Amino acid sequence: MRIGPDFSAVAGAPRVVEGAGETVLHRIGDNKVALAIWHRESLAGLERWLDDLPADRLPVGHFIGPAACVPARLETFCDLAGAEASSERQAFVEDVARLARTFAALSGGPLIDLRLDAVAHDSCWRFHRDHVGYRLNATYRGPGTQWLPPEHSVRALRSQRRYRGPLNEMPRFAVGLFKGVVRAGVGAIVHRSPPVAGSGRTRLFLCVNEVPEDD
Repeated sequence: MRIGPDFSAVAGAPRVVEGAGETVLHRIGDNKVALAIWHRESLAGLERWLDDLPADRLPVGHFIGPAACVPARLETFCDLAGAEASSERQAFVEDVARLARTFAALSGGPLIDLRLDAVAHDSCWRFHRDHVGYRLNATYRGPGTQWLPPEHSVRALRSQRRYRGPLNEMPRFAVGLFKGVVRAGVGAIVHRSPPVAGSGRTRLFLCVNEVPEDD
């Protein structure tokens, strides 16, 4: 059973809630909450390991299946990338698997759609709302997802690259649980991936989605 109904008809401005504990993610079930952000402490050893990996050796891949199968698939991603076995690699696998389990528990579906991407271009740079039910994301390397205060959404969607108003950026390792258009309608939080083309930086981005029941 999923944690909440369709909130698109709920009156009032959408809310963003933030906290230092994982339990803040459970607030996504509140009627007016459209984004829950878990601010995590810097994972020091993991941070150094990821920063030292060449961009072409970052573990990337796509997986659809039960959250319980994520650790084995992540090990495969690491093997294919040529990331040598180490305590840091194991910590990375365990951390991503933990987030996958958390998402599965909160979204309530039997399957998840997990993607790890290495991004060195302006992928998804346009301000947008996600056309999904729930989506979890976290940035393991590079700048995090940028999101707008709800009252500035219309202006940013219209202006795009010309927008110069308030803009928030999720810190590295922070976890964002978004309610998309399917559940929040126009109350879904407008956001984008930070433009990085030409900066010499490569992001490592985790995205976890629900799998539609008819897939």
